[in-house]
Amino acid sequence: DIASICSLMTDETKGSPIERLAVLSAAQNSGSCVSASYEHMLSLASNPLNPDRAWLYQTCSEWGFYQTCEDGSQCPYTQGLHTIDVDYEICLAAFGISDEAVDKQIAYTNTVYGGANIQSSRILFPSGQIDPWHASSVLEAPNSEEPVLWVRGASHHFWTHPSLSTDSAEVVAAREAIWAQVSEWLPAKRVTV
Repeated sequence: DIASICSLMTDETKGSPIERLAVLSAAQNSGSCVSASYEHMLSLASNPLNPDRAWLYQTCSEWGFYQTCEDGSQCPYTQGLHTIDVDYEICLAAFGISDEAVDKQIAYTNTVYGGANIQSSRILFPSGQIDPWHASSVLEAPNSEEPVLWVRGASHHFWTHPSLSTDSAEVVAAREAIWAQVSEWLPAKRVTV
């Protein structure tokens, strides 16, 4: 949670800022070191046994959805370190998908599904207040069949994690709201086209 991370990162008794970051990384990774090697990351992305490849493949073949930080942008992180060319390189190394093919598939997906102006039914858009991705989410219901759910104090898809006694009331309420919405939709008669 953010309060614990802030507490650790501002606790000067834990060492220098970089040492505190190392303590945080160890705590988040069961004490293991995390490789910062680009080659190691490409190796993982190229491994067919890696379950994270499904999401990566979808970014290369359908969505884009890359987390870049271009020079001169408003990105708060190190600019120029992760550009779109890095993602194109990953797609090529992991799946043999060229940058031209990525761009073409993203354009196709946006045409089919409506891009930022999606119009459909039975889509719920939950977003966490402290999720950095919420800025790219649908925050106002496009129509009555596509409701949104704002989860105060929640990070990225917190409501999809296993329930814990430490879950906030807002996350518990979000799970209940999602369950109620899906339950309402499921028994409805299907329309045959």
